[in-house]
Amino acid sequence: MRAVLVEPNPLIADALGRQLGMGKIRYDRQDWAGLEELLQEQGADGLGYDAIVLGSVDDPARCVAALRAHQVGAAILCLLDRRCVTTTVELLHAGADDVLVKPVVSAEVRARIEVARRRSRGLLSNAVRVGQLTVFLDGRDPEVGGERLRLSQREHAILGVLAAHHRRVVSKEHIYDEVYGLSGADPLDKVIDVYICKLRKKIAEATGGARYIETVYGRGYKFEAPPEHEEAVPAAAPATTARRFPAIPFAASGLHPSCLVAAE
Repeated sequence: MRAVLVEPNPLIADALGRQLGMGKIRYDRQDWAGLEELLQEQGADGLGYDAIVLGSVDDPARCVAALRAHQVGAAILCLLDRRCVTTTVELLHAGADDVLVKPVVSAEVRARIEVARRRSRGLLSNAVRVGQLTVFLDGRDPEVGGERLRLSQREHAILGVLAAHHRRVVSKEHIYDEVYGLSGADPLDKVIDVYICKLRKKIAEATGGARYIETVYGRGYKFEAPPEHEEAVPAAAPATTARRFPAIPFAASGLHPSCLVAAE
């Protein structure tokens, strides 16, 4: 995971940087002017950051709004020196994903960034169901038909990246960056190939030989259920015929019309 930290105070920036590092978040430091210049030169897609951490900047709501106006899709996490409901509301309305009060803890920073990224991908929970597999993005081993599939730490991390991009092609460079916090490069990216082979073998053994991870040559890998494991769309339930009861005249019912409530 890559982030950019915008914090003008060097002492606070160092402290925040240590927390990001402890959370295994690779980060670059920029001032707001530098980030704006980078955005103008490379555009939103060229930034390449998963998250933007805004510290003590002038008019943070304006900064957040400017990032969103440039179509920046990265998670935006704002850090405040003290709790302020008015400022928090302004930041959220401007487009921030979350607001924290300093000092922050590495585990919480990473968790909140991951939640924002999960929502941006359309994932509503930490569990991704793909065919017979249920992949958990919170550290638990995946399950096949309710049975635990034991994976190593690296195997679990790689499968989590693939599951978060279900049915989309993910490059080896992106996987390596997510898992190791470094850019993919030969021969280091060969490590990903080794773990993919291990994952394929374990998943095939647990699913009766099914292949869930496909190689898209020249582009990376794609994680999706084979056709035979795709869940069938349940048939629509047959319409039930409403029971009809004979109409009873008001006079025969013994009830005054004002006592009857019309049903929609």
